[in-house]
Amino acid sequence: MTPPCYTAIYALVQYLLVMPFGTVINSTEDAVAVILKILESAQHEIEFLSSPSFLSFAGTYDTTQSAKRFIEKDGVVRGIVPVSRANVEGVRMRLGIGEDLRHSDQLHELFMFVGDRKYSISTINIGIQEYTRDTPFTALWSESPAYAEFLLASFESAWAEAVPAAERIQELLEHGG
Repeated sequence: MTPPCYTAIYALVQYLLVMPFGTVINSTEDAVAVILKILESAQHEIEFLSSPSFLSFAGTYDTTQSAKRFIEKDGVVRGIVPVSRANVEGVRMRLGIGEDLRHSDQLHELFMFVGDRKYSISTINIGIQEYTRDTPFTALWSESPAYAEFLLASFESAWAEAVPAAERIQELLEHGG
């Protein structure tokens, strides 16, 4: 039988192996800079989960063009964002550059951006409706593959339940959009 102290030590070691090592990001502009860095560093895949407001804010800093360049070099971008009448055009533009987007109403306070199962930035922002340069923001930027895999497990679960963005757009158009 394993002594309880060894079980506790084992649990602590397991936690530390998954515990992300990284940098705390304290502004929306710095978060966008990290996103741009991930888009430049990644070579194969990007997964993200974002609110429409943050996606729009980040788009003012060339993230859409950077994503387009990434896709043109055979990169894959998959994202989950709530699709509403207010952001249909922005979502259509992203679909047009080759992003694979899905709609979910359930994840509006989560944000993650993961590149090549290694680079990531993530946060939970409760109560933020509109992102600007001055929006209080704290996120974790990490290059830990273990943390990226943790985030991607959540992403894949949400992806499986989300609706393709094109279907959501069609639904909105059919119902007076």
